Amino acid sequence: MSHTFEALPRGFSDLVGEEAAQGVWAEAMFRSVTRSFGFAPVTVAPVGYAETFEQFGSAATGRIFAFEDLSGRRLALTADSLVAVLRALAGSGRLTGGASALGAACVPIARYRRKRHRGWSQAVAVICNETDELAADLTLLRLWAEIFQILGPAAGGRLEYCDYGVLDAIAADEGLSPADARTALHRRRRHGAGEPRDEKPAPPSHERFLRRLDRLSALCRGLPPDEAPQRVATAEPVAVERTAHLLTVLTIAHELGVRVEFGLDWEHAPEYQAGLCFLARAGDGRTLGDGGGYHHMVRTLDIGLSTCWSTSASVSLLAELGPVPEAECVHLMRMPSADLRTFMDAARHLRGAGYDVLEHWRPRRLRRQLRQVPARPTHWFALVGEKEAETGRLTLQNAATTGVTRNLDLTEPQTAYAHR
Repeated sequence: MSHTFEALPRGFSDLVGEEAAQGVWAEAMFRSVTRSFGFAPVTVAPVGYAETFEQFGSAATGRIFAFEDLSGRRLALTADSLVAVLRALAGSGRLTGGASALGAACVPIARYRRKRHRGWSQAVAVICNETDELAADLTLLRLWAEIFQILGPAAGGRLEYCDYGVLDAIAADEGLSPADARTALHRRRRHGAGEPRDEKPAPPSHERFLRRLDRLSALCRGLPPDEAPQRVATAEPVAVERTAHLLTVLTIAHELGVRVEFGLDWEHAPEYQAGLCFLARAGDGRTLGDGGGYHHMVRTLDIGLSTCWSTSASVSLLAELGPVPEAECVHLMRMPSADLRTFMDAARHLRGAGYDVLEHWRPRRLRRQLRQVPARPTHWFALVGEKEAETGRLTLQNAATTGVTRNLDLTEPQTAYAHR
């Protein structure tokens, strides 16, 4: 069987030019924000043991690219960003001793089915072994506040919160473990309110638990975030401690200028999260990312973790929303009479002044070459010939506006320029 050269397996994509530049910008922005909060930069290997991802039980299970190597080991391409970062932190020894550890990475994801809200690459920040839940929740909140500020008001970023701590408090009151509560929600998620014919009826405690959640969900729907916690505490006194925690987070979100919503529509929340979790959305409702506690899942990895908070975002969606700065570019044309070193010196000075430089060493038909320069305010062109070699000066002509020029003195030290 033959495949065309340009084709890729399902789940993969190539990016070139401006589309790639947007992704590079989004990754650099995310890394910069996480680094400012003390997250250690992480780069992950593109391959690992298949069992690593299957054991975690994430959404990637059953959709990974798995294969055997020459030694008969069962390997897989990286299929989950959180798992990959945890693997890197554990391998580096940062999870020893029970001390908190923070790491952040931009991880290329390989799955058979590609989802837009996940994207091809995920930007993920992980907080491990943090003993203070409020500190972890507020760290993730402030990360997104910073990202929303960079994306700008046009992106319309907001956070939608849901609190599994309330769920656990009600479950405990019904004599259910967190695992039992997740099982009840999972059944609800798969089958709705009806009871499947091929399964045993749910225990009465599960039904009581879900009825209490349904009442809270209806109670909170449409309420402003500052009112919802108190209404929950009044309706379910067992959740008073959780609602105080929730109110603190929502209040600080408001002070930071982040748009927040709160709801208890449990069937739409990821079942593997614990405590306060959220969805990050753009103004048009698209899911940029999510976050919260992954405590129940990371304990299955047996790497000494009791708590783990994480947030991940789609790099491709962040790239679409981001105000990607377009660098000013000079199309430098070498005329036949130009001195070789003068041409290279001009390019060096332009780069030192902050320009991107596209060198045209042999523009055979100058007019046709100039017509190919994008007619944008950020694009310029310049000719290098005998005159430029004699005078030591270079004239830049704007590609979008005729008559707008800039002059560059090739004899001045490059430190004299600070264009960007």
